[in-house]
Amino acid sequence: MTVFAVVNPPSTRLFGLAVFVGTLVVVELIITITKRKKRWASRTHRLARQSGIELPSRLEDRIARRLRNEWLAWLVIFPLWLSPLEFTSFNRHIQSATYWDTWFPRLVILTPLLGVVISFSSVIIARWNVPGPTRLSHFRKVRLRQAFTIAERCALVAGVGATMGVSAWGLQQSHSPIHWWMVEFGALVMAGVLWWFLENAVMDHPSTASDPIELEWDDLFRFRRVRSLALGAAWIPPTAGWVLNYLMIQQLNPHTQSPLWVFGPLAVGIGVALVFRQGSLLWRMA
Repeated sequence: MTVFAVVNPPSTRLFGLAVFVGTLVVVELIITITKRKKRWASRTHRLARQSGIELPSRLEDRIARRLRNEWLAWLVIFPLWLSPLEFTSFNRHIQSATYWDTWFPRLVILTPLLGVVISFSSVIIARWNVPGPTRLSHFRKVRLRQAFTIAERCALVAGVGATMGVSAWGLQQSHSPIHWWMVEFGALVMAGVLWWFLENAVMDHPSTASDPIELEWDDLFRFRRVRSLALGAAWIPPTAGWVLNYLMIQQLNPHTQSPLWVFGPLAVGIGVALVFRQGSLLWRMA
């Protein structure tokens, strides 16, 4: 005898609660792990070997502390991109088409600015070293485009295109009027201008180095900040928009679920990560 069991998918509210609790547990676990000094000392030496930079003992603790603070800042700030999920999952009217028609355009226009703000907040730790009596600087100004390879620039443009595509598809599904489309375009432009301003501010940040070795580390950290800010600003918005679209489709058309919702973003994320490994040594052009 064959028995067919129909199991209802877990509610979005339960899923949101699980994500929230899981995030807290993971954060607590990783913060505990980051207290181990040997781990960060090992990462410091590995970064020095990969970058070909000398690592004097006087700088080891400072750089290890900087790497740890970078990780903790990213850990605390980055999960904020899940805020649309948390906002929607605890609303009792989430299964209503009227709810999505009202709130989806309001939430999706925030994703471009959310990506820039989250990314900048995670790299705002700029100073790793207190300058001495003398301060070294470069003779020429480094252009922002020099921090990325051609393939990486294409990946950033693809992120902007993905944001526009995901937002347009969701606005169409929620039957949003034309003025929301215009507001979304304005939000993209505003986020782009803000990103450009912040990127140049980080790139032009005065060096705190007092000798050539410190200047090399200063260049490395500056390029890491610029590239991390660009990557987050380009790909957090389409990811957040994808999550919003998933929630909307799950509630309005629960029988249209597909593995593409999960494996599609995963494949794209792996591809973008591989592309951005190419320019890890571009800081030497500074």
